[in-house]
Amino acid sequence: MASKPIGRAGDVQFAADGLFEFLRIAGQADAEFNKKMRIAAEQVAQHVVDRAKVNAQGQPKHGQNRPGSSGMSQAQAVVNGLRARRDRIPTIKLDHKRGFVSASRPNRKRKTKVTMGDVFFGAEFGGRRRPTTQQFLRHRGRQGYFFWQAVRDSNGFIAKEYSDAIDRVLKELAQGAT
Repeated sequence: MASKPIGRAGDVQFAADGLFEFLRIAGQADAEFNKKMRIAAEQVAQHVVDRAKVNAQGQPKHGQNRPGSSGMSQAQAVVNGLRARRDRIPTIKLDHKRGFVSASRPNRKRKTKVTMGDVFFGAEFGGRRRPTTQQFLRHRGRQGYFFWQAVRDSNGFIAKEYSDAIDRVLKELAQGAT
């Protein structure tokens, strides 16, 4: 079963062809299946979030140190807004409305508050082409710096672990039925 990411930037699900139909039929047959699949899928998604956090730790801080700066890169700050969601398929969401914490320019001093969603795209894909995106690393196109790199690196793991999780849940339910 080959998984493919579905979604945008910080909101992504991993699914294979025919998976949604299978989950619909299996979920109608047994409510316990849905419960166990949500737990298993969350664990698979958490692996990708953890990998993204490791990738973000390796990102260099952009620019000079400013007084009161946290010393973290934007990627390190934004990755804390990623969450593995409890859904029947591995799902990751970005808490895009959560305030972006900046020690050097806090939100309380700004007219327009900066959120994680505002900073995520620049931290992930870069900028530097316009005057308003000079605070980000160089633009890398669709490659990404931390999140999509983790998704690509984990693609085989996601497919194998999620397929194994489906098999485990089906075996557990079959043993419980006998």
